[in-house]
Amino acid sequence: MKMPTDSVRPDLATSLQLDRHAPRTARLHVAELDYPSPGLHDAVVLLTSELVTRAVRQRHLVPDEAVELRAWMRSDIARIELRASSELLFRPPELTGPHYDHILLDQIADRWSIDTDRNLARIWFEIDRHTPTATLESRPGGTSLQTHD
Repeated sequence: MKMPTDSVRPDLATSLQLDRHAPRTARLHVAELDYPSPGLHDAVVLLTSELVTRAVRQRHLVPDEAVELRAWMRSDIARIELRASSELLFRPPELTGPHYDHILLDQIADRWSIDTDRNLARIWFEIDRHTPTATLESRPGGTSLQTHD
């Protein structure tokens, strides 16, 4: 289920200039947020970098435009959103090969989308925060308690 964002204040809201440093800057911003597990941290940082890289590749379509990076870190869900003009975010990048950003979003995110209206586009992803579970595993020499994300 998609997280409602209009009524919930983001934990991060910042503007990024779309230059060659933008993906790194975005990674640094989201890396400072609170994460319950290293796996979630790594996934959010990677996918955020992919979203911003996509926008940087398309910046020639709308020169000098900044994007807004927003993040919500709730107990049950992490959501990252990039907002900009529809012309900047909605058009697919002009690549001849595979769209790695889509491949990674499909494999890592629980949900993602590009939503547009006349002037504004949002590309976002959500990752459900899973509570680690413990299981007993039989091993030679005894039983051990293992935790899994």
